[in-house]
Amino acid sequence: MMRPGPSAGDVPRLGKIVDAILRIADMDFNPDLKPSSQRDEIDAIMVGINSMAAELQDTYETLDRRVAERTHMLELARDQMETLAYTDPLTQLANRSALTREINNAISTMAVNETTPVVMLLDLDSFKSINDTYGHDMGDQVLRRLAERLRDSVRSADVIARLGGDEFALLVNVDKHTAMDLARRIVQAMNEVMVIDGVHLSPSSSLGFTWLRIDDATEQQVLLEADTAMYIAKRSATESVIEFEPYMLHERMQRAAMVTDLHSALKNNEFIPYYQSLVSLQDEALNGAEILVRWQREGHGLVGPGEFLEVAEESGLIWYLTEHLLYRALDDLARWRSLGLVDEKFKIHLNVTSRELHRLGFPDLIREALRQHDLPGTVLALEITENRLMSGDSLHQYALLALKNMGVDVYIDDFGIGYSSIGYLAQLPVAGVKIDKSLVDGISSDAKKRRFLAAISGLINACELQCVVEGIETTAQAAELLAIGFTDGQGFLYDRPVGEADFTLMLRSRA
Repeated sequence: MMRPGPSAGDVPRLGKIVDAILRIADMDFNPDLKPSSQRDEIDAIMVGINSMAAELQDTYETLDRRVAERTHMLELARDQMETLAYTDPLTQLANRSALTREINNAISTMAVNETTPVVMLLDLDSFKSINDTYGHDMGDQVLRRLAERLRDSVRSADVIARLGGDEFALLVNVDKHTAMDLARRIVQAMNEVMVIDGVHLSPSSSLGFTWLRIDDATEQQVLLEADTAMYIAKRSATESVIEFEPYMLHERMQRAAMVTDLHSALKNNEFIPYYQSLVSLQDEALNGAEILVRWQREGHGLVGPGEFLEVAEESGLIWYLTEHLLYRALDDLARWRSLGLVDEKFKIHLNVTSRELHRLGFPDLIREALRQHDLPGTVLALEITENRLMSGDSLHQYALLALKNMGVDVYIDDFGIGYSSIGYLAQLPVAGVKIDKSLVDGISSDAKKRRFLAAISGLINACELQCVVEGIETTAQAAELLAIGFTDGQGFLYDRPVGEADFTLMLRSRA
């Protein structure tokens, strides 16, 4: 039996149902369907649609809340990730990526800014010694303390970054006339003594800076320029702050080319040993020889050590050069001894740096070289050049004691013009000193200099140290030094540095 269709009175209600469904489809969950008093099937549909709309509205509101919460969480996570990506975890300063971003932003907005941004790079001069002496935990504390000093030295709007290790950078807006003053104040603040866990530390730093340019500057170029100026400041004996100038890049490229050539020179055996005699001032008897080095550099001829040793040390190649010269010297000495050209008291003096002495493997290098040549440690004397003050820390003490136990003597070179003092020497297990040539020049006519050398001689004798005087050029100088009490010397009066073949000929002539 067929059910009857809707009556004419039902059509308006059915129209309202259709309108309500369309509104719900458009996310309007307020259908506003009002059932009639008939309570028939159409009214039941209306009630159902109203209930469904309420449920849908509640579902969508819950979903919106969840989406908002998840969006907020994602935004927080993004912010945290950005913070991690652009923050140095140790000091909470900006990192290299953040600095790069800020430099690029500064370059792009320079046209609308009245001030000119400057990039400063700052590096500690002795941080490795702090780490080696007191441990990395102490080093981390030093870096955090220095970060605070940097924050106190500039405005909060300026960018301070740690680039890694002990290198920091700043991006500041400053007047060109005051940039140098600001840089010097920063270095002064960094160099102040700090006390950590009862230990007094005196960090020293060097700073280079350059200006951003709107025409051709890139962040790589700017950082290269500031870095170049900083390393010139590190090498300078008088200035700890240097402003970049274009000629410095040419010098840097030359040094980079030299580093490449030094690598090749070590592989191709281009370093030539030279020897200069050490003699007794009393009778000019031969006591030993100092091994020096020349470089037969392709395209440059024979190059003296003053032109490349600093670069070798900065690049870390000095260790390999010292090893090369050590083995060459012991090769030559072993042959001279086998030929009867020198006696058992003859010593080879080899120059090493304080930095090399600070390497844990240095005593092992010396021990193995002596073993391979079947030579006792007493044939070798090491001269420590002091362009930086030896720290006298545990690693230096370990190396010096190890060398002493082998029978190897250690001399402090260039004594009298650097950082050494008798009190300092008394704390270290060294065998002697070498008096610098500058103290010998003019001794024959300068009574004050003679009295000064006499005082040094007395102090050296009181410390029971050996002594060699360098740079003796005249018989008058030799006579004055002998009268003062010095016994051993070296200089052009006796011979000039010569290659191994010529030195061997000289030994044969003395035999």
